[in-house]
Amino acid sequence: MRKITCIYVWIAFIIPCSGQPLPEDIQQRLDKLRNNAKIALDNFRTHPRTGELYSGQLRYEFTDPEYLWEKSHKYNLNLGMIYDDEMRNRLVQLMQNGYREDELDTLVNRLIDGYPVQYENYAMEACKFDTLPFFKAALDSFYLDLKNKSTKNIGYPHMHTYEVFKLLKLDTTEIFKRTYSKIRERERERERERFITKTYYNHSHLAELCGYIGDKRFIPPLIEALDKPDNFNREVVIEALARMRAEPYYSEYVKFRMPRTLEQIKQDYPGFEIDELVYVIGTQEAFLELSKYLLSDVPYAVDMADYQEGSYSTRSPISDDAFFLIRNHMENEDLQELMKNKDSEDPIVLKQTYDWMQKNYGKYKIKRIW
Repeated sequence: MRKITCIYVWIAFIIPCSGQPLPEDIQQRLDKLRNNAKIALDNFRTHPRTGELYSGQLRYEFTDPEYLWEKSHKYNLNLGMIYDDEMRNRLVQLMQNGYREDELDTLVNRLIDGYPVQYENYAMEACKFDTLPFFKAALDSFYLDLKNKSTKNIGYPHMHTYEVFKLLKLDTTEIFKRTYSKIRERERERERERFITKTYYNHSHLAELCGYIGDKRFIPPLIEALDKPDNFNREVVIEALARMRAEPYYSEYVKFRMPRTLEQIKQDYPGFEIDELVYVIGTQEAFLELSKYLLSDVPYAVDMADYQEGSYSTRSPISDDAFFLIRNHMENEDLQELMKNKDSEDPIVLKQTYDWMQKNYGKYKIKRIW
């Protein structure tokens, strides 16, 4: 019964909402992205450079003709089509610092195998070989021989205990083998515990990916991530939760960004990127809020090269960004005609666009973000 369920889930991911099969070139592109993502998830810890964990708008993985084709046929391509049920569960596991048994063994063995000399020294010290008379005699002889052959500083005798240990083949003795094996197993268990209890890297990009896919199963691990500041950027996690409309995070996210009065918008930098009104919130209310920025001359883009010289100059006011965000993400024909080939810094055009937005609130034809 479980196999049948998985088949239904997979079909739900690969068949678009139009009910028609995808063209071969588009399907091949999705298959390639899915294969890369699966490899990346499988090898996330053991071979992190293989495959690609893509997070962002799927739209940019397609050519303009393919984008126009998708738009005209009203297909609902989305990032979730790349990540099947098994891959989503793997994302949850990674978010919660969980491990497959095979990858945990690989990581631990790789770490343990990287310190053979160190563990041999531990075992040598435990066996107290360096206290035996024949070992001391061999060490003194080895040191004197090196000293006679070299005019350079060769260090003190105790610095050569490991070389003498190897020359005497003491690593072949049963007591050494048993001691060495015990030390490796002890360190293996310690390293396993370290991997399980501590995340060593920042995994904010995993949280971002969860937000773009939008599966509700990601909400609990995202909330848990808020209490792991060493491993997740809080702003990235909050944005992911906001994309998924998870409460109370979504309401708090929106409250910080809207509504602001025209007076505030005209006087102060907003304290956030205004494209979040489009790419994260994307509602009628968010676009109405965005329209207020058409009337603001507050500097938005800063020339960082000039900033590094000790003084900075602004490239554009925030109204410029608002103009292009509205033009590029709304499909109302009369609005498009109004904004077509117009100067984004023309105050008359900006006011006309603002007036249109006020008059037509609730009737915005917002482009689907995918």
